[in-house]
Amino acid sequence: MIDISAHTIKYNEPVSLALEKLNLPYHLRTVFVLNSENQVIGTITDGDIRRGLLGGIDFNQNAENFAFTNFKYIEAGKVSIEQLRAWREKQIFILPLLNDKKELIDILNFNQLKSYLPLTAVIMAGGFGNRLRPLTISTPKPMLKVGDLPILEINIRRLISFGIKDIVICVNYLKEQIKDHFGDGSSLNCNIHYIEENEPLGTIGALSLIPNIQSKHVLLFNADLLSNIDYEEFYFRHLNGNAALSIATIPHKITLPYAVLENEGNQITSIAEKPTYTYFANAGFYLFESELVSTIPQNTFYNATDFAENLINTSKSVISFPIHGYWNDIGSLDDYQKSNEDIQTINFF
Repeated sequence: MIDISAHTIKYNEPVSLALEKLNLPYHLRTVFVLNSENQVIGTITDGDIRRGLLGGIDFNQNAENFAFTNFKYIEAGKVSIEQLRAWREKQIFILPLLNDKKELIDILNFNQLKSYLPLTAVIMAGGFGNRLRPLTISTPKPMLKVGDLPILEINIRRLISFGIKDIVICVNYLKEQIKDHFGDGSSLNCNIHYIEENEPLGTIGALSLIPNIQSKHVLLFNADLLSNIDYEEFYFRHLNGNAALSIATIPHKITLPYAVLENEGNQITSIAEKPTYTYFANAGFYLFESELVSTIPQNTFYNATDFAENLINTSKSVISFPIHGYWNDIGSLDDYQKSNEDIQTINFF
C-alpha cells in the first residue's frame, strides 16, 4: 500500500520539503498539498516548482504558492471508466482518491494499476477437487500452486491489479487453509470476507448467504479458473450493453470429418466439405447487478446457469463477452500441468 504521508505536504510548509520528497527514489513524482483541514487543494511536481521559480515566486515561499490547483482526481464511489481511459490516454497516471470531504484516502498509480473498478468480486472456492486427487486430499484445489503462487492468490492479485479490493470468498472443503493463508486480505492490500457453505450450494447459491453487497455490480467466478481476461473491458461492455448479466465466453471450434449438405426438401442447395463451426462456451466469469442477488433462492443448490436462464425467461438482457486471451479451467491433472507450463510465459498481473 502506498504510504500517503510520504507523498503529502501541508500548504504552509516550505516548497523545499516538497522537493525533498520528490527526490526520494520510490516517489511518484507528485506531492499532494493539504490545507489545515487535510483537504487536497493542489499538486506539486518538479515542473510546477520550475514554472513557479521562472514566474518569480521565491524559493522560500510556502508550498501552496507553487501548487497546481486544477488537478484531476477520483472521488470514492464515483468512478467513470470512460474518464479513467481518457486520462490514461493523456498520460495522466497518478491520481488521488478523495472522499466526499476532499480528503486523501489513497493514491492510484496507473503505471502499476490496470484500472480501478467499483466491483465486489465473489470467488467460489468450496469445491472438493475430486478430479485432481491425490493432490487435493490434503490441499484444497484453490491452494494448489501454479508456478510460485496458489491458484486463488493469482486470481486475487489479478483482481487487485484492476483496483478491485472488495472480495468475498465462498469456502467449504479444507476452508481453514484458505482462511489462514489470506486472513482479512490486509497483507495484499484488499478486504476479504468469507462465506462458509455447510453443504455445496452450486456455482452461485452461496451468494444468498452474503448479508450485504455495497457495490452496484458483482463479478463472480470459480477459484480454479486461470485467465488473463480484461476485467475493465468486461465491465465497460457490460455497462454499454445495458445488461442485467454478462457472461464471459470462450470460442470453441469443431471440425466435422464429413461433407455437410444443406437441403430444401429433397433438394441439395449446397455442400460444405468438412466444415468448421465455432461455438461460444461458458468461461465461468459472470458480471451482474448486485440487486439481482435477491432473486437467488436462500440456502439452496443453485447454479449460475440457472440464474442466467431465469433472467432470460423474464426478458432480462443477458450478453456475451468473448475472451480472446488466455483461459484454462483447472479441472484435471492434465489441466493443472498445462497451467504450470503456461505460467512461464503468460503475464497475469
